[in-house]
Amino acid sequence: MKRSTAIIIVCVLAGMLFLPWLGLSFFQTKGEPREAIVAVSMLQDGNWILPVSYGADIPYKPPLLAWLIAIFSAVFNGGTVNEFTSRLPSAIAAITMFAATWRIIAGACGTRKAWVATLVLMTSFEVFRAATACRVDMVLTCCIVGSIYAMYSMRGHPWRYLWAILLMSGAVLTKGPVGALLPCLVMGIYMLLRGDNFFRTCFVLIGLCLASFILPALWYFAAYQQGGEEFLRLAMEENIGRLTGTMSYDSHLNPWWYNLEMILAGMLPWTVPVLIALCYRRLRENIKALRLNRGLPLLAWTAGLTILVFYCIPASKRGVYLLPCYPFIAYGVAWVLTQVSHTRLMRGWSVFLAVVSAIAPVVMIVLSFGVLRKVPVAPLAWWQWIFAMLPLVAAIWWLGSRKIAETGAKSALGLTFVLLLAYNSAYMPAFLNPRSDIHVARIIEQKVPADAKIVSYIAEDRLLRYYSLNFYMNDRLRRVASPEDVPADAWLITAPTDSLQGDTLTRRSADTRRPVILIAPKSVIK
Repeated sequence: MKRSTAIIIVCVLAGMLFLPWLGLSFFQTKGEPREAIVAVSMLQDGNWILPVSYGADIPYKPPLLAWLIAIFSAVFNGGTVNEFTSRLPSAIAAITMFAATWRIIAGACGTRKAWVATLVLMTSFEVFRAATACRVDMVLTCCIVGSIYAMYSMRGHPWRYLWAILLMSGAVLTKGPVGALLPCLVMGIYMLLRGDNFFRTCFVLIGLCLASFILPALWYFAAYQQGGEEFLRLAMEENIGRLTGTMSYDSHLNPWWYNLEMILAGMLPWTVPVLIALCYRRLRENIKALRLNRGLPLLAWTAGLTILVFYCIPASKRGVYLLPCYPFIAYGVAWVLTQVSHTRLMRGWSVFLAVVSAIAPVVMIVLSFGVLRKVPVAPLAWWQWIFAMLPLVAAIWWLGSRKIAETGAKSALGLTFVLLLAYNSAYMPAFLNPRSDIHVARIIEQKVPADAKIVSYIAEDRLLRYYSLNFYMNDRLRRVASPEDVPADAWLITAPTDSLQGDTLTRRSADTRRPVILIAPKSVIK
């Protein structure tokens, strides 16, 4: 098979796993609508430099994701931002990263390992989740990993210097200077470990890093012209304060070992067979015999460890920060799985996945009939039931196959892929849509006149907003600092307290995890 054909197949498989289902699930966390509403503001106000959401909030991150969402919404949805166009940049970034990963590994280690690594990456929990989320993390990861790949293979290919610069520029425009500094740090350590000249390495990487700041600097200057000192303070806090632990508020504070836990959880389901495989003496001996003096094995170890250690330094830690590690960890996982592909371990793991695949549709059927009333399930369309039953069909077919003893890693990869396909197309919308605040937004729109003012107040956190409600109400909400600041003619959305009572809209908001009430203008208690 030609490599170009194989890359097309990678894109088709990834596209089938992610693209058709992006709009089936409503927003049910505060992170996704918080990013999407910036694009809504861009399209409404025409300000593509420093748009404000919620009437006054400056975005915490540079605008590349919002630009992409706004462009996709204008092209594919008539200028209206929805769940599909909001998540499309992440899915396209993930598919691009999968294709690039396949090409890099195939060129260095052959197509078999490239297929295993790419499918492992595609089906690992953290990457799978980020590829279907309206967040900056997958776009940032694609740019960082892509720039590392470009710098790794740029010898003899001058145009890849330009690709590295553009990708790092995209990373900086997604989340700040770390998007260029981190890949340059990874490549600097790698190039020195493989024996490159120190001064030449520094000269090349500093030049690439500085060149990648040119385009973002134009945006930062334009944004400062609009936002002034407030924008500068926010940019310094997010980019410098987050690394140095000097932020004005606590943000995801965790100990250093939290990152190790997140890596183990993020690589599920492949963490389990890999950890068990390390008990094989033959595998441990093969690991000891590995030569890591240069090439892709050295790059994978260097990149994975450098990114992991880098994000252990700041007090602010999240699992999604480690996403650039995953393509390089997937390479190592692929090496392990190919070593133990035909062992009892992989056959047993495949049987376990087949059992899970057989049980999942049965659970879906049982819950759809309302057996457990505490677990609300949205009804599925007829075609979604076909996808919901795919894991059961795959499990029965594989368990009844005479080739169980001959298939190990391939079966595990195939069953995991089918299970995640069913999850994206049927299970996730069914279980998560009832938890979305879109239903609350529709109730508010019915009760509140279209031309009336609506404000919100959250007492426990000055930085928190009703992001989901605001998105589904087309950026209509405005924030007040206290109930006393509510205009006399405005409706108030807030949480119930001893002094604030009104119509209960939901017992658990997707944004605050607390009840939400609606108070008519004359009912606001001063």
